[in-house]
Amino acid sequence: MRSKALAAGAADWIEDLPELVARMERDLRITVGRPYDGGTEAFLARATRVDGTPAVLKLMIPRPGEHARHEIAVLRLTEGDGCVRLLRSPVLRTRGRSGPGLRRPPGRGPRR
Repeated sequence: MRSKALAAGAADWIEDLPELVARMERDLRITVGRPYDGGTEAFLARATRVDGTPAVLKLMIPRPGEHARHEIAVLRLTEGDGCVRLLRSPVLRTRGRSGPGLRRPPGRGPRR
């Protein structure tokens, strides 16, 4: 993620990331845990909502274009069917209960 952010001219974003995460914790009333490894387009970390619901915090690397807007639109349209469910735009999503990866919410059909 760091190299992608630097290539996108987002060095300040990397430097400010700890404060941005802290602000998201306060604003969204979540506790942010360990980051996921291997992200290239965004900072992804395990999170827990105030009611104990597991979630994921995703902070996309700022860059030109409509990437974030398109992703948000898709997540809103799918409502978690075959992908994570957007809890709050643009940063909070569902997280599976077991294992470190992102999963579909229980009861959802197979991927298409």
